[in-house]
Amino acid sequence: MNQLLLNEGSQNQVRSDQPHAMNVNVVVNLQQANLNLQLTIDPEIPFNTFINGIKEQIFAQRMQAQYEETIEYQLGNGSNLQQSETRTLQNLGFTNNCILYVRLKLKGGQY
Repeated sequence: MNQLLLNEGSQNQVRSDQPHAMNVNVVVNLQQANLNLQLTIDPEIPFNTFINGIKEQIFAQRMQAQYEETIEYQLGNGSNLQQSETRTLQNLGFTNNCILYVRLKLKGGQY
């Protein structure tokens, strides 16, 4: 918990004793409700690797058969992201406690 409560001056320091991490809130828009996930993740992980883990979490709780393969991703700042994106979360503008919106498209064209 202490590592998450760093003041501005200490955020720029490199910590060799613990890897740096940030919290990411993921809101998955489903037809009848939203699924909210909160993850602590290394900001240097590539987006496509991060998304593969998110999809595993989503489909562990919902049947994948009822959704199309196309999933839309939007960062809380309005940036649309592609599943194949290989830049790191940090390079894409993810910050501590940011929100990633995930929209699943239902077969038949509905969200």
